Amino acid sequence: LLLAGQKAIVDLLIDDHKKAKAQLYISSRLLQSVNGQHMDVTYDIQTEAEYIEMVKKKSGSLVAMACFVGTALADAEKNTVIIEKYANDIGIAAQIDNDMDALYRWDEKNDIKAKKKSLPILYMLTSKRDNLLKQYFSNHVDYNELYVQKEKVIQQMEQEGAFYYAKVMSQIYKEKALQEIEKLDVDDRYKSVLKTIIL
Repeated sequence: LLLAGQKAIVDLLIDDHKKAKAQLYISSRLLQSVNGQHMDVTYDIQTEAEYIEMVKKKSGSLVAMACFVGTALADAEKNTVIIEKYANDIGIAAQIDNDMDALYRWDEKNDIKAKKKSLPILYMLTSKRDNLLKQYFSNHVDYNELYVQKEKVIQQMEQEGAFYYAKVMSQIYKEKALQEIEKLDVDDRYKSVLKTIIL
């Protein structure tokens, strides 16, 4: 899809300078996303700040890529600082939501087996109470033992407030994005359309 999108940009009947800028945004933001993905797979995330930084690179940069390609092609780059901020916030919120969803779908997407530390998992690992995820991440329980008790894991996460915490964090980043969108120097109807993507 990315290659098809780049080909579509090349075929546009517009100024070559705009097309070159759009292609530059694609390559630079894609590289950031790959770096974020690499952090997700290889780096031992320990804190919320490290998680947010990784997600900003991994997902925020992809949203920014889409936004900046549009601004380059429309020759409307006066709001780049604002666009960068709300794009990153949208990407972070979407990744938090995706990570929460993955915790309910162990059979389809197995971030737990890979020991990826999403926001709800980090929350559980810092809990003062003992829980199955702590036991698993400290290698006191293997994956098969954990999988048999997956309903209990989810129940513990719900009771401890891990999902609630992640939902609140997602909402905070959505609100931040909405506030940035309000600052755009564009007609209110365009802001409204953009806001519907977030809400």
